[in-house]
Amino acid sequence: MQPPEKRRAPRKHPRVPLITQVQASGIGRTENISMGGMLVVTYETFEPETEVTFRFNLPSGRTIQGRGMVVHSQPKLRMGIQFLDLKEDDLKAIEQFVQQACEEVRAREPSGAT
Repeated sequence: MQPPEKRRAPRKHPRVPLITQVQASGIGRTENISMGGMLVVTYETFEPETEVTFRFNLPSGRTIQGRGMVVHSQPKLRMGIQFLDLKEDDLKAIEQFVQQACEEVRAREPSGAT
């Protein structure tokens, strides 16, 4: 049995191409995503408290872009980005994506798994 989730928003582990921009441009992929932020695997990481702009496409084709704040970072490996100013429609699209992805994961779990 896994310990209870401590996050405010459920996470999904999709691979979504992502572009981050801070004076330079880097490409990475998301390790997980929620309505509150995402974990980005990328060689080009930034220090915590760095403001970044990002853009990525959901599998539906919808482009999400906005500003975020790096909240933790492992240099040249990955960084956690908290969303700062997403449009309401974009938040709803992310929420729908996360819910749908979580349902797909649950459907693949063996019967009786918790």
